[in-house]
Amino acid sequence: MTLAIYDDAGRPVSADRIAAIRSGYGDVPEPAYRSGGFRGQEFAAWAPPPTSADSAVLPYRDLSVARTRDVVRNDPTAASGVARLVEMLVGAKLTLSSKPDARALGLDATDKGHRKILRDLSGAIESEWYQFGNDPQRRCDAQQRLSINGIFRLLARTFATMNETTAVMKWKPARGGRYATCVRAVDPDRLSNPYSQPTTQALRGGIEFDDDGVPLGYHLRNGHPADWYIVPPPLTWTRIPARTATGRPVFIHGFEPEREDQARAMTPFAALVKRLHMVGKFSDTELASATVNALFAAFVKSSLPVGEATAAFTPQTVQTLEGKRLNYWAENPARIGGVRIPVMPIGDEIQINSSPRQTTAFPDFQKAFLQSIAAALGISYQQLSGDWESINYSSARAALNEVWRHIQMLFAAFVDQVVLPIHYCQLEEAFDRGYIKPPVGCPDFWDMPGAYLRSRWIGPGRGYVDPVKEAQGASLRMGAMISTLEDECADLGRDLEDTLDQIANEEEMLKERSLTRVISAGSGLQPDPSDAGNDEDPSEKASDKKANA
Repeated sequence: MTLAIYDDAGRPVSADRIAAIRSGYGDVPEPAYRSGGFRGQEFAAWAPPPTSADSAVLPYRDLSVARTRDVVRNDPTAASGVARLVEMLVGAKLTLSSKPDARALGLDATDKGHRKILRDLSGAIESEWYQFGNDPQRRCDAQQRLSINGIFRLLARTFATMNETTAVMKWKPARGGRYATCVRAVDPDRLSNPYSQPTTQALRGGIEFDDDGVPLGYHLRNGHPADWYIVPPPLTWTRIPARTATGRPVFIHGFEPEREDQARAMTPFAALVKRLHMVGKFSDTELASATVNALFAAFVKSSLPVGEATAAFTPQTVQTLEGKRLNYWAENPARIGGVRIPVMPIGDEIQINSSPRQTTAFPDFQKAFLQSIAAALGISYQQLSGDWESINYSSARAALNEVWRHIQMLFAAFVDQVVLPIHYCQLEEAFDRGYIKPPVGCPDFWDMPGAYLRSRWIGPGRGYVDPVKEAQGASLRMGAMISTLEDECADLGRDLEDTLDQIANEEEMLKERSLTRVISAGSGLQPDPSDAGNDEDPSEKASDKKANA
């Protein structure tokens, strides 16, 4: 007996319609959010599973990272993107401009005497940071290879590639060394669960957490898993505490979560690896095809059958009359007016290769992909490709403004997660050794470290597109009091006090040589002498000129 289903009109419902209804679409009402339904070809087979931050990252991180590093090593576009990010994050150097919190330290920033105390304290902090980071023997680096800015560039390169970077703060007293604090940069790949322990709520991605998600310790493998040349292979782990009992950072994990409860980062190239890989293969194929096409300038076309043409090139071929004739012409070439006449076998002709490779659409195709890649990395297409030919000042400035906002966000994350913990350790030792003393009546460093660590870190300059226009804009902003000399110097990657000190030194040297600075008229940096004492309204002057005309 067969059971049938009828609709509200009394008609039997087909088996296909029943299957569609059971599968979740068909007569099911359209949801309020279409992204939650299954109607339409684009949604019918699209049902990704819900994932947490760690369930989406941890199982696939290792392979994604390996593919990213392969792309960055071998693809010029990816290598260019990482290089541009490092240049804008750290560049030549990061400069510390110390800004101790006057109110937290119990000082009055409006009092002249207190302002001098703050300036002296800032100068001492900046001086000690310079002594720490620029030791000629590189003792700020546990491996004694890099200065502090070299360490920052190394960590920034990993940060730009992996979205995270790791380092260990070590204590290595050295003979003649001013500081025992030093930085040991480590590969994030070494951070993993010891002995392949399963992921739990308390141990994820090599990090121990308490019930509130506070990192307590980090398990660092004693060597990279790919270090095959180490015998025996590195199969042991070392637990490194996140910080000491006094709060001093020990393990630095430069990483800003993108989702709640996220333990490890996913590389920013995860969404780009496939596209970069395919664009690279396409570029290589086009280049190879163009090269092969250029190598074949001409070829000989024969009317002989395939079998006879093949036999003609074998050593066993009997010398025929045609062969003898060709040998004769080869030994006695025909010439007319000194120009040689080529003699071909009967039925053969020389045909010039006149079929060019159709590559006219390749630049536009590649540009479209590079634009999407640049947008994902947060830089401009021109920076990624180096193509500045078809862009004007307004377009370049608008593009760089958008890039600058993104870089400022990355810079803030890098400073908060990487630079400040290193500065904390150095400044703590400076106070502990007595290199810096708290002002009279101010709390100790350990009582209020944030007040002493308050600072402004100056990275690479924003750069000029049109130096004259931008210098005029800076002058107008400062004149209207919507910007300061310190802000304008920071945009150029310079420290205000260093700039003023240098200007003062130069003024003294100029005075000693009876020289003065010359600023061109109309630069916007000095008033126009013709306007001196003239209080007329500009609009009235314009109308008078128009009337006189």
